[in-house]
Amino acid sequence: MALRSASEFPSSPEPEALEATYSECRAALVSANRSRGVLKAQSDRRGVVIAELQRELGELAADLADEAHTKTRLHAMNAKLGAVIRELEDTGDAMVGLIDESERQSGFWLVEMFRQLIAQARRWRQVKARAVALAGEAADPGNGPAQINEQP
Repeated sequence: MALRSASEFPSSPEPEALEATYSECRAALVSANRSRGVLKAQSDRRGVVIAELQRELGELAADLADEAHTKTRLHAMNAKLGAVIRELEDTGDAMVGLIDESERQSGFWLVEMFRQLIAQARRWRQVKARAVALAGEAADPGNGPAQINEQP
């Protein structure tokens, strides 16, 4: 039955039309109540869907925040690792240069070159210790960033 407006029913029906008007009003009320029940059920279903979407959106936001944090952490770790690798290369190159130069030297200069070589070897060990600390940080991300000095 199509919904009918209250204005379609007479406000003061004739006494002989009272029973028919009552039946029509009752049928319209029953129809309106059914429609209201259907609308409420649809509204309730939408509410459940909206709540589920909000929950999923919250989870997605948390996942995205976690991923952003992880990417930031990895980027910082890559930058530190790059600096350590460059320093290892520089230290290794300096050691090779000192060894090459020591082959052409003799006497006091040779002693000075060994002193410089020992200093470079110490620097090499410090840089390697920083690399090990970075590896430990990468292996155990739950403990937060390890304290790694930028300069030896």
